[in-house]
Amino acid sequence: MQRLFVMFPDRGPGAGLLWLRLCVVAALCVRPSDAGWLTAACLLVALSLLLGVLTPLSALLAVPCLFWQSVPWALALLPLALLALGPGAYSLDARLFGRRVLERRSPPFG
Repeated sequence: MQRLFVMFPDRGPGAGLLWLRLCVVAALCVRPSDAGWLTAACLLVALSLLLGVLTPLSALLAVPCLFWQSVPWALALLPLALLALGPGAYSLDARLFGRRVLERRSPPFG
């Protein structure tokens, strides 16, 4: 997953990405649908975005959920920004697939 994004930004940009994820989650939870399966699917996608787990897949699944809930199209396309920018440092994706420290070891014989 790290190959999908250049980095997992922290501090200000990371907080902005967290805020963007929270706004998409709020949009997913505002209008429950009459269909039970649609509400369950939207809540599952919202939980995944809230935690920042598999953010690219969750962002792709959030777009049809928002369209089915009949939100304005500008709000329905907001998850595509998450798809383009990535999850940020304050997500489980960053913990699972993010920054790694590589240690250079000297050769065993010399």
